[in-house]
Amino acid sequence: MGDEDDLLLLRAYEPVVRFTEGEWFYPVSVERYVGSAGLWRAEAGANPVRVEAPGQLTLERLATAGGAEQGLRYSLSGIGDSEKHHAHIPLRERPPHLARASRLAQVGPAARLVDTLNRFSLLFRGSLPGGSAAHSFLLQRDHLEPHRPVYYGRVLHDDPWIVCQYWFFYSFNNWRSAFGGVNEHEGDWEQVTVYLDGTGVLDQDGLPPARWVVYSAHDEVGDDLRRRWDDPDLTFAEDRHPVVFAGAGSHSGAYLPGDYVITVKPPKLRGLVTALRWSARLFAPWSAEDRQNVGIPYVDYARGDGRSIGPGQDESWQPVRIGEDTPWVRDFRGLWGRDTRDRLGGERGPAGPRYGRDGAVRQSWADPVGWAGLAKVVPNQAAERQLAEIRTKRNNDRLAALDREIDSMRHDLAVAAAGLSAAAPEVRSLAAAEQKLLGLRMERTRLADEQARMATVWPVVEDPHAHLLHRRLPMEPATGFLGRARSWWAVLSTPLILWALGALVSPLPIAGKQTALVLLLVLLTVEGLVRSKLLAVLLRLMLAGIAAGLLVLLWHDGRYVVNFAFFAAALLVLLVNIRESWRR
Repeated sequence: MGDEDDLLLLRAYEPVVRFTEGEWFYPVSVERYVGSAGLWRAEAGANPVRVEAPGQLTLERLATAGGAEQGLRYSLSGIGDSEKHHAHIPLRERPPHLARASRLAQVGPAARLVDTLNRFSLLFRGSLPGGSAAHSFLLQRDHLEPHRPVYYGRVLHDDPWIVCQYWFFYSFNNWRSAFGGVNEHEGDWEQVTVYLDGTGVLDQDGLPPARWVVYSAHDEVGDDLRRRWDDPDLTFAEDRHPVVFAGAGSHSGAYLPGDYVITVKPPKLRGLVTALRWSARLFAPWSAEDRQNVGIPYVDYARGDGRSIGPGQDESWQPVRIGEDTPWVRDFRGLWGRDTRDRLGGERGPAGPRYGRDGAVRQSWADPVGWAGLAKVVPNQAAERQLAEIRTKRNNDRLAALDREIDSMRHDLAVAAAGLSAAAPEVRSLAAAEQKLLGLRMERTRLADEQARMATVWPVVEDPHAHLLHRRLPMEPATGFLGRARSWWAVLSTPLILWALGALVSPLPIAGKQTALVLLLVLLTVEGLVRSKLLAVLLRLMLAGIAAGLLVLLWHDGRYVVNFAFFAAALLVLLVNIRESWRR
């Protein structure tokens, strides 16, 4: 297929992106962004050095600017070198205010403590200067927005799949400052990938039919990334174009509109997160039901009630084809946004479509089929039937070989033990061979069962969600008195818990440690009340109190505890023995 055919496929399945009311940034032209940005080189132990001033770069110059290193340690930035921007957005142009949900109310106290530590860490990590979002907003308004929003499309033929990738570039991600997210950075690359049937099957319009789709998301990998084309979670425009609900500020893609609670577990805080997770399981019974677990909680607002771009919408896309031969994609490995040198990575600009921040090729670019877990999947049932026939033949051949080997081993074992006592050393030495024979019989049983299933259950019709380990769903909004109580409690409880813990572990001879302990117990009790787990919390606190009392008693005079343990064990054994004797 040629360039025109690839462009036809891109246009046939190009997505519709629906944004949330209040969004600041939309897909823009990389050519315009590069033309307005400066190029910077990171220097060890020093501030970045400007290599190219704004207005001097083109995509052609960018492809060669990094030299032999292809731009590693380089970064583009439209913000400039000012440490603080005093940009002013006219009131009439400011995006509408977003009514935000209480993200902290959706998670337990351990997750809220991790979130507090992450916020505090911004004082020591690299982050963007104040006013950067407003500066980028005005840059987008004055220089970046073309007549039509842009996507960068790539078509990859990877038999039996045809992969259509749609890459979107945003000049800024203001997730943290505008929408309470976990990070903020200049530049943002997102994508949608559609997987078409490449076996030669055509639909009524003469196009290879779509089978799967992937929206870039923050907490999904492998099989969880993709959705089948007939998944009821998917929405389509004009029967063919998948609808993406973009997160406000984050620009991540969601399949269903709504607000999503997600947690991030930074690698640098892994030890702390593990400890807090253990304590949450011990003292917070609701944590077992909290699928988000312990981490940095945030809400991704993907409501789809704002601007909409794509086929059948008020605005349409301007497609630009890219591929392995596109110079700026292939030859620039630097960052598409200011490099803040954030150790956790969340405040740094991203790399381009082909590369990660370390300069290595992204898996989603190098192997989009394997990235989405589709290397083990075929596009249609006819192709699967052919492979099933190959598997059936292999199984039959293996079954025949197993039958021969089993018969031979059984004969050899019987000959080896014939005429000998069961206690003879020669017979006892046959145990390993018997275990091998047992393994062969188990393998034969498994293969025979598989052959029976494949012969009777065809075609295999699975639920569209059968491949998912975690189905990402929007949260239920907190309503009523309990919902409002959870929101306010999440705001007030975290500083109180921190104060109580600080007072308890303080090495200083301060007064009020007993009060701090009582306060901590009260806080945990109220937490259980607002999460409808009061009795479970009280039971765990009572058990913890008993355990603490025993430890204190053991510390002061361990003989009583040891004696009690022995007497209790003796009584328990006596009761068990009497029960067994009575049953006889």
